[in-house]
Amino acid sequence: MSKSTEELLLNSVESASRRKIKIPDLLKEQDSQNVNIIVELDLLSSLMKNLLCCKYCCSSEKIELREDLKSRKGLAVSLEIICHNCEESTSTMSSKISNKCYDVNLRLTYGMRAIGKGGAAARIFCGLMNLPPPPAKFERHNSLFLNVLKTISEDSMNAAVHEAVTANDNNSNIAVAVDGTWHKRGYSSLNGVVCATSVENGKVIDFEALTKYCSSCKGKKKPCENCAKNYEGFSGEWNVGEAKVYGDTEVEKLECVGHVQKRMGTRLRNILKMSKGIKLSDGKNISGRGRLTLKEVDSIQHYYGLAIRKSLSSVEDVKRAIWAIYFHKLSTEDNPQHALCPLGEDSWCGYNRSIVTGEFYIHKHTLPESILLKVKKVFRDLTEKDLLKKCLHGRTQNPNESFNKCIWERIPKTVFVGIETLKFGVMDAVICFNDGYVSRIKVFEALGIKSGYNTERALLIIDNKRIFEAERIVNKVSLEARNKKVFKRKMDKQNLDEENEYQSGKY
Repeated sequence: MSKSTEELLLNSVESASRRKIKIPDLLKEQDSQNVNIIVELDLLSSLMKNLLCCKYCCSSEKIELREDLKSRKGLAVSLEIICHNCEESTSTMSSKISNKCYDVNLRLTYGMRAIGKGGAAARIFCGLMNLPPPPAKFERHNSLFLNVLKTISEDSMNAAVHEAVTANDNNSNIAVAVDGTWHKRGYSSLNGVVCATSVENGKVIDFEALTKYCSSCKGKKKPCENCAKNYEGFSGEWNVGEAKVYGDTEVEKLECVGHVQKRMGTRLRNILKMSKGIKLSDGKNISGRGRLTLKEVDSIQHYYGLAIRKSLSSVEDVKRAIWAIYFHKLSTEDNPQHALCPLGEDSWCGYNRSIVTGEFYIHKHTLPESILLKVKKVFRDLTEKDLLKKCLHGRTQNPNESFNKCIWERIPKTVFVGIETLKFGVMDAVICFNDGYVSRIKVFEALGIKSGYNTERALLIIDNKRIFEAERIVNKVSLEARNKKVFKRKMDKQNLDEENEYQSGKY
């Protein structure tokens, strides 16, 4: 590890991933017997001929190891050792049995589902690896995993609730972020998931898998006896408050600060786009040097978000902080308007800071009055009392967005699945998102399967990499570098658009 990498880790802020994942003490020593390997059968047979002899006739020249092709049970096969000298033989299956299923087949099913693939992909994989074909009834393992994953995911969510309540001074009235995600973009999706994450710890504490499809009663007027449908109507209409999912407990809707912050940028960029080529009250265009550019829009959006996050004591404080941005941009040498800007030597306002420090200050971040008049309505709309009141918690829906990504890694949006497969993916995402990939060891334990050295080692590596990457991302240096890259990409796009814009006589 390089010195710069070590410094990066030492100086980084603790990430959400490190707070959530508790790495267990595993891998004390390698159990060389509790592993699975792939070996060519003829190589193994040659090895046995050189080392073994028949216990019945003591011959070692005519020993053969072969597979009984008629005994195949997916990847589990019957291995038979035959002595052609005395015709005696002995055999054993290549995999142990757990829950009336061969372990190797259960591992294959879980592995394919974990990467968002099913039986068709398993057949291709086994074919290219020169392995026996997967179980013909690949889907029948789903119900076994669903029962196990249901128990483990519920335990994980209950533990997350207890943790959030404890952090909230043992008050069960905790704040949650609720978000819906649909299998297909738009409002025509047949499958969807609604999840609730704790604002305190960022973990999933509840979810609901929704579907408008049932294969058994498709095309029929009446639902079947065990209909899989659990939702009717348009995909965008599901409402947590109206659905009364928590009984009589009233659900109060709050706003994600990140989403509200984006509204400022979106509104200003729309004005910039719609006003292109139109002269403002001062006879000039809205964009250009010293006027409203994409860089200026990003700056206003950034400070708008900071105003919300750093002024959480009351709506009036937030409103004051936001309008301070407007009047700070309106200020000139002849007409400084910094009454709303914070005071003191630690103020972000250079003018007010210069009053204390005595430093010379020049108004170099001013925007023309014509532009600020053009965007004034945006500031009015985004400082409404009802909106700001819903932002006083100062939190975002980033955990929900991250969890949604985990779901669709397991359930690709390009392939339609039934409700059971959907729940399979969601519940596996819950345990990995809340407690790390090492929590999958609990799945093997519940199935009566020894997870094994290689499995535990792989899961630990994934979790450690997740923590390292998360802390690298939240590091201030890394954050600044990413912001510069984003800004450069936007500026390159803006310059390209301006170059391609039609002008009279240009071509």
